[in-house]
Amino acid sequence: MLDIEILKTDYAVSYGSVTLKSLQNDNVPELDLLVREGIQNSSDASLKESGPSYSVNFLSGKFEPSRFNSYLTDLEDILNDRYSEKEADFLEIRDTKTSGLTGVTRKSEIKKDDHGNFFKLIFDTGKRQTISNAGGNWGFGKSVYYRVGIGIVIFYSRIKTSESEYENRLIITLVEDESKTDQNGEDITLLNSIQPLSAGKAWWGLKDGDDLLPVSDDELIASILDVFGIKPFREKETGTSIIIPYIKTEELLNGIIPVEAEIEESAKEHFMEVYASSISSYLRLAIQKWYAPKIHNRELQKFCNNKWLLVTVDNVPISKTDMLPFFRLVQELYTTALAKTYNNDDVKNEFDNIVTLPVNIRSYFQDGQTSGYVAMIKITDAELRGDDIALSPYDYIGKFEADGGLNEPIVMFARDPGMIIDYEITGDWVKNVPPPESTDEFLFAFYVPQTDKVIKKDLGVPEYAGETLGAYLRECEASDHMAWTDPVKMQIVQRIQKNTVNAINNQIKKSSIVNVDATASKLSTRLGKDLLPRIGYGKQKVSGGSGGGGGNGTRITNIGFQITSQTIRGNIVEMDFVLKLMHGKKQAEVSMMIASEGGWIDAKSWEEDIGTEFPVTIQECYIDNVKTAVSDYPYEIKRNCDADNLKIETEELFITLASESGRGILTQLIFIPNVLSPEIKGKIRLRAYDKKYQFTFRVE
Repeated sequence: MLDIEILKTDYAVSYGSVTLKSLQNDNVPELDLLVREGIQNSSDASLKESGPSYSVNFLSGKFEPSRFNSYLTDLEDILNDRYSEKEADFLEIRDTKTSGLTGVTRKSEIKKDDHGNFFKLIFDTGKRQTISNAGGNWGFGKSVYYRVGIGIVIFYSRIKTSESEYENRLIITLVEDESKTDQNGEDITLLNSIQPLSAGKAWWGLKDGDDLLPVSDDELIASILDVFGIKPFREKETGTSIIIPYIKTEELLNGIIPVEAEIEESAKEHFMEVYASSISSYLRLAIQKWYAPKIHNRELQKFCNNKWLLVTVDNVPISKTDMLPFFRLVQELYTTALAKTYNNDDVKNEFDNIVTLPVNIRSYFQDGQTSGYVAMIKITDAELRGDDIALSPYDYIGKFEADGGLNEPIVMFARDPGMIIDYEITGDWVKNVPPPESTDEFLFAFYVPQTDKVIKKDLGVPEYAGETLGAYLRECEASDHMAWTDPVKMQIVQRIQKNTVNAINNQIKKSSIVNVDATASKLSTRLGKDLLPRIGYGKQKVSGGSGGGGGNGTRITNIGFQITSQTIRGNIVEMDFVLKLMHGKKQAEVSMMIASEGGWIDAKSWEEDIGTEFPVTIQECYIDNVKTAVSDYPYEIKRNCDADNLKIETEELFITLASESGRGILTQLIFIPNVLSPEIKGKIRLRAYDKKYQFTFRVE
């Protein structure tokens, strides 16, 4: 039996309930947070060790509760009563080629400026990381270890104490909500029955005076590990093993896809079967999602000292060839951008056409304007997936609502440790970046900062004077490390976001410029593909506040309009189209637009400003079928509207052919569906009265 120390309610005490909520994120699956925190801690612990790589293994398995409970003094009977089954689930995260939980173990030996790895992980809450290029910062991320189970975690580590001596350390921790009750208001904590003044935290180790020390006896450690079928570290191995018993397997797996997620049933079934049928299967996906830049990335050592990651799940490695094609591309985007920060262009790539662009911001750095580089690629679905039977990239990154939409651009960003901060499809990182013209294409970009850039000392913000960009961005992250947010007096992140978007858009414009002879005769022969863009886009603005044009609202694409084919016969153009309404969009308007010297104008403005009849009309709209996200088969409509019959009205949708100007020329289609997230397929016939004009659609 081990000795127990229970934290009691007292002045300025750190309560278990506060620790459990300190991660500041309830929107990301717990297993994702666990992967991010676990590998990040291992990465930080590898920084001072020699060698080009570090290793992390995730092991899931079962254990016999009564055997483990016997080591927990005062809690054994309570646990045996609650967990009387013969088996329960556990998860171990073990790293090697890392320093382990070094540092002092006695309170009298603590240094104010650095408590050491052991004390910070086991006893401290919110004690910040002191290594400038570390991934961790706030000291709150470890709370996820206590959230995926019932709050009990075993920390076992082997450290090097001298040139030839090693030490094993093991301690058991419990963190719980000290005021937790069931639906009837009954106390369901583990500690309150032992200590009514419990603050929700306890530790098991060996008492020595006022100190609770970790177990260092090799035989006792081996016996505790044997409960889980786990072996101690051997010989000259150093590292840390975090063992979480009583993990809530079913709850963790059910929390991967949100209940309200808009995802096709077939895609959901495939995802659940392949990636969410077990803890191990989802871990393999989540590891790729957040650490694709580092997995077996041996290119790193060719131009920098960043280590690559050897990661295994249940002792089965994830090699580069095992990675999903999308995540192999993510790695190459990261590596290409990172190499550029080291003035290196010699990176071997599996994917062609990656373009790397500088992201410059003015007035902030002592030397030069380049904050970092963004690597981007436009790639087709076939080029990305090949022959693989695969889901949409949006499903892999947890952006289920974007699957089946307009293939929103995805922008990623990361610091030196190589953990992806997030995948952005809305917000400032992608604001005003247009989706590809074809739903068969994707646009991906990865921003990597030049972390050694030094901030000027004359900015009037002394707390950041002389600080590196890497350290600044680290301080801009919340405890979950999933965003960069400037402090009040600075705008570095805002400018990086804005100029990343500018760099991407400038490259898109540069690659899409086509020289066209603008004579009327030339235009008249190219009325089809060249003059009628194949895609119309609709966006719903989410206001950032009241007033004129203000606010930094997120823009969410909720309409997709694609011309799938078109035929020209004289002045008649017939086009097959697909119209998609997403994210609860209740109505769509498809209107004709004409190019003028001042830009695109609609029929109403044309007739008001120019005074002549609008030179194109919609002669007919034919609807073939409507499909919804929850239907396996499309609903057949096979109805049309024209000048003699302006409406189509069925159980599934209502369509009106209208005159936007109110003067008889039919230039607008109004779609009002009665089903959720419809995909409408049909045909539009246009008549051009004057072919010298360029036409397009406005979709909103």
